[in-house]
Amino acid sequence: MSQWNQVQQLEIKFLEQVDQFYDDNFPMEIRHLLAQWIENQDWEAASNNETMATILLQNLLIQLDEQLGRVSKEKNLLLIHNLKRIRKVLQSPGLSPAQLPLDRYGETCIQRSKPCP
Repeated sequence: MSQWNQVQQLEIKFLEQVDQFYDDNFPMEIRHLLAQWIENQDWEAASNNETMATILLQNLLIQLDEQLGRVSKEKNLLLIHNLKRIRKVLQSPGLSPAQLPLDRYGETCIQRSKPCP
C-alpha cells in the first residue's frame, strides 16, 4: 500500500493536519494523482543536488502532463482546469523539489501515528 493510501486511512485529526500541509504551490491533487511515482523518487538526494532537483522537477511536469492527457479524455473540466493551474505554478522560475511537500511528511505521520509538526 502506498504511503498516500496509508495517510488517507489515518484518523480525522491527522487528516486535518495533512490538509493544512498542502497549498497552491503543491496541491493535494498532485500528491493524490502521482502518489506512486512521487514515492518512488529520491527527493532527499535531490534537495542536495541542483541537477538532480531540476531533473526530478522536469519529470514531475511530464507526469503531470500525462495525467492531464488522461483527464482530458475523460472530459473532467474541473480537474483539467486545476491541473493546468498547478502546472503553471510548478513551472515558476526558481521552484525546487525541496519546497514541495512530498512523501516525508506522510511517512512521518504514519510511523508516529500522532500529530505532525
